[in-house]
Amino acid sequence: MSNLKQKKFRITRWTMATFWGWLLGVIFILLLSSFLDSIGIKHMQFYLGVGMGAGVGFTQWLLLKKNTAVKNKNWIWFSILGMGIPFIILDLLLTTNYNYKPVLGISFGALALGLLQYSVLKKYSAKAGVWIFGCFAGWSLAVLTTFSINYTMRLSGILSTLALAFINLFLILAGGIVLGIVTGIVMNKILKNPIQ
Repeated sequence: MSNLKQKKFRITRWTMATFWGWLLGVIFILLLSSFLDSIGIKHMQFYLGVGMGAGVGFTQWLLLKKNTAVKNKNWIWFSILGMGIPFIILDLLLTTNYNYKPVLGISFGALALGLLQYSVLKKYSAKAGVWIFGCFAGWSLAVLTTFSINYTMRLSGILSTLALAFINLFLILAGGIVLGIVTGIVMNKILKNPIQ
């Protein structure tokens, strides 16, 4: 525990790991959505939290395991549960208004995920508490980046369909970069303050 930084932590590496996890999360979401549709489960959005939590949690854990003393696999499970459970609760409570579910799900999910992963980090760092705020900020900004797609539709008369598709794809993927940068800055601060 005294040697939290076994290798030099780099925000760029963390950002790339988070980006790949975000991309993996998008793939998980598409697979889960298709599966749920095929068995007749519609109008549920819990797969958004579960898929994204699984993808990001897994790739972040791989980096932590390789470069730090944080090796606990609960990082992945806490990511899945933290993002998934709020979406499940919202799916059960909000049966009519679908527009607010993703925003509320990510907001509550980010807080839950941050609290759960804090329980892992507090064994290693005196500054682990900032992770809760870092998660909330990172996930919120990532979702704002992705949801700006709603405003690109106004460009449909100006840009070609292909150009608009590339812009939308860029915005979806940029969410992973934003999440990686924000949480990477916070993780760097945490790892610089190990418990001796």
